[in-house]
Amino acid sequence: MHFSSYDIALLTWFHDHPVPYSIPVLQFISNSTTYISIAVVSIILMVALARKSKPLRMKFFMLATILIMVSIVSQGLKHFIKRDRPFKTYSFIEKLSTGGDSSFPSGHTMEAFALAAALSLLFSQKKVVIPVYIWAVGVAYSRIALGVHYPSDILAGILIGTLIGWGIPWIYKRNRLTG
Repeated sequence: MHFSSYDIALLTWFHDHPVPYSIPVLQFISNSTTYISIAVVSIILMVALARKSKPLRMKFFMLATILIMVSIVSQGLKHFIKRDRPFKTYSFIEKLSTGGDSSFPSGHTMEAFALAAALSLLFSQKKVVIPVYIWAVGVAYSRIALGVHYPSDILAGILIGTLIGWGIPWIYKRNRLTG
């Protein structure tokens, strides 16, 4: 069986078997991705300013850089790869959420996993790491279940997002930009 056959088989299964009554919740999770990312980064900045904390201010700059990098990489890849969305290619896949022109990679998933990876490095407490990864997995799942991404788009988003989320703090530390 060809890889794309597995991709569409998984997509079809997830799309056709959502948790009962979960579509509005999945739409909310999917639509909240950028709002949550910006809120988390903004809260870190506000706390850093209130506490006059240089380490927290540096974490804010790292996270802001990560969100900018995710946007650049995601849009760049989408522009060059130009993979049609599943609902455009397969009439039996219903579009249940917003989705632009290109499917690969999942920008929502990339953003969620970049933030989760970075927060797990910068704030390693379980009370931060566990909820942020649950949210990121929810974002990834929602994009497939809502018919706007293939599983391979999600996998790419997870991998690239995680690399960005770990890579930017590493670059900051390597170049002694962390204060």
